[in-house]
Amino acid sequence: MGQFLSCGIAKSIFVEKASYTKEEILKKLAKSIDLNIYKEPKENEEYLFLDLKENIIEKYAVKFIEEQLEIAKENSNKLYNTSNIEELENKKYDELMQIADRKEYESFQLLEGDLADDLTIIADIIIFLLDGKVIMECYNVMFRYFRNQIIRNSTNPIKTATVISIVG
Repeated sequence: MGQFLSCGIAKSIFVEKASYTKEEILKKLAKSIDLNIYKEPKENEEYLFLDLKENIIEKYAVKFIEEQLEIAKENSNKLYNTSNIEELENKKYDELMQIADRKEYESFQLLEGDLADDLTIIADIIIFLLDGKVIMECYNVMFRYFRNQIIRNSTNPIKTATVISIVG
């Protein structure tokens, strides 16, 4: 299948604890993620888990994706199908997650991604952009640039849950 460049919202975050305490991990995460939009973290011996609050997804995810697709359409010849995203507005969390899991919409799918940080972090993401096959080795700087641009240019509180990753 290959690998594709993707942008998405971190629905669930899994942080490898290694030698860090829960407090140390949360302090590091708080530098780039608004922890208030996530439920109280859970943990086991290996990982710390964070899940985006259901009401945050219901209230902000679709609007944020519409906003980002509008930005993506600017200065681009690629056609992004945004008409069907509006159909997702006002849907409840469970229905949104079923739709994302079934990959019914090009710009609303559940995949796995990585958050670039000094911690080992994996995330279940709701992608809103997926683009051509990627062949390169050093992309963390580019990913941070994309993520920072999204955060800087959005007033939507879900913005810090943005993930940019290679999947596939």
